[in-house]
Amino acid sequence: MRRKIGMLVLASAALAASLLQAQVAPPAQSAAAPDASTDEASKALFFGKRFFDLKDFASAYEQFAKADSLKPDQPPVLYNMAVVLAKAGRWSEAQKKVDRYLQLYPGGAERPLVAKLQLELEFQRELQKKRQADQDYADLFSRGRFLYAKNDLDGALKLYQQAEQQRPSDPAAVFDEGVVYEKIGDISKATERFHRYAELETNADLKTGIDQRIFTLETELEDMKTKILCSFCGLRLPIGATWCPRCWHGPYVTSSVWSSRPCVEGASATRATYFSEDRFQKNESLPCLYPAGLMTDTLRYTPARQRGIQEARKAEGWTYSGEIIQGWSDKQGNQIKYAQGPGCLEKIASPSSGDALIYAAHKLAEGMWLLDREDYVIDGQKYVSHYTFDAVGRISEQQVDYETSSACGHLIRMKAELTYQNDALAGVKIHGGYEGYAAEGTPRVDWDVAITYTYDTARRLTKEELALTSFSKTYNTRPIGAMRDEVAKLYPSMRVRKPLENAIRTGDRCGMTGDLLLGNPIDLRPFYAITPNLAMVVPYGVVKAVVTFTYPDSFNPRAQ
Repeated sequence: MRRKIGMLVLASAALAASLLQAQVAPPAQSAAAPDASTDEASKALFFGKRFFDLKDFASAYEQFAKADSLKPDQPPVLYNMAVVLAKAGRWSEAQKKVDRYLQLYPGGAERPLVAKLQLELEFQRELQKKRQADQDYADLFSRGRFLYAKNDLDGALKLYQQAEQQRPSDPAAVFDEGVVYEKIGDISKATERFHRYAELETNADLKTGIDQRIFTLETELEDMKTKILCSFCGLRLPIGATWCPRCWHGPYVTSSVWSSRPCVEGASATRATYFSEDRFQKNESLPCLYPAGLMTDTLRYTPARQRGIQEARKAEGWTYSGEIIQGWSDKQGNQIKYAQGPGCLEKIASPSSGDALIYAAHKLAEGMWLLDREDYVIDGQKYVSHYTFDAVGRISEQQVDYETSSACGHLIRMKAELTYQNDALAGVKIHGGYEGYAAEGTPRVDWDVAITYTYDTARRLTKEELALTSFSKTYNTRPIGAMRDEVAKLYPSMRVRKPLENAIRTGDRCGMTGDLLLGNPIDLRPFYAITPNLAMVVPYGVVKAVVTFTYPDSFNPRAQ
């Protein structure tokens, strides 16, 4: 645009030079005897010409106007007034004088000069129109940049689009459109606009860097097709990654089990629990998991979505190095530090308490890590999980060890074994138990849970059923001291080396605090990666849990 304005200034200068060369018409010779008014008019016309030659155009116009008042509508006076008005930039007034001349003297002696002046005046009108268009165009950019600075991106974009409509071949508006689209996260349109800019821009210096910008955006476009985001830290992950290797949040899987609770109208998940003999306990409505319905749609990478996740974490006190989360702190000096290894998070530590969570993993593919060991905390209870995977990266076994911090301090071990049919999870068998302390009678507890899955023809999970298939507790020795009386209160019919009767109904009681019974319920919460729908603490006496699902006809987990 600067180049075009420069051309207009040159054109204006050329016009001014042309008018400077214009000559006023000499006084007309009259055949009639002169009178006083004629003499005065001729003198004014003569003075006007002399002032014109001296380039004192204001005085020249005064003299020509005086002559016109004494002898109205004389052809040389009309022409001379038009020339001087043009010299003063009073183009419309000059045109009126020319029009008056042509009306009265279509064949006048000054007709060739008037024709030349008329042409200059027509050019000047075009020049003024062009200047006004340039000013209007520049105003669009000024207003657009003002709105952009105020973060009114929609308003700025509309103004740049108006500018492009006015001048489709000007690269400036196209470039600014690309900048706005990039800012709002519409990478596809931003890329298209920058490609168009590269086609229009002829200045090599201005084009510098646009190819690199386009390459960066096209890389972003590819990531939007092939990557998801960690919902906690915002790290880009390839579709198919199970956990985020930089914070170990997840899992991010596309299986039908994890697609069973979409946040769409017409979808529901209800968990019903039962005591023995199918006595109903209660119903629970499970919350939905993914706002967009499917995990991939909810977590698909976009720059705006990533920025939103990271800004939310930063507002909470988390820090980053690039995309990688580093830790947390607050104003009171509390800290959590992430020990990031070369490819994944290895430890989370609290300097103030000395607590630490340990992780181990192995790389499956670029950006994809499988979690071999995980320390996990739920409601203050710490669990240590070890995962085993099959040849295609699916969990085949999970072993969980934990010490019951809120009960009797038993060291409990649980192991889950998974079976698949084609791509679908077909069943899970979980065995758990522990051996207690000698003081309490060295009790041995064992239990088994089986989970089965039912799918419809659209590969949607329709039912997930848990059954407590066995539960036994046996005291192998006599309790010692005060524990003998306590165990007698817990299990009045207890006999050494004989399994307790009806243990599946009463559950595993292990102690008392006042009138409060302590025990070890079956805790399936660490198996969240296997089944989010049954990651629960099984209430005492509950032997069955059934989760049923409904979906709208349009919901299709195959779209993942």
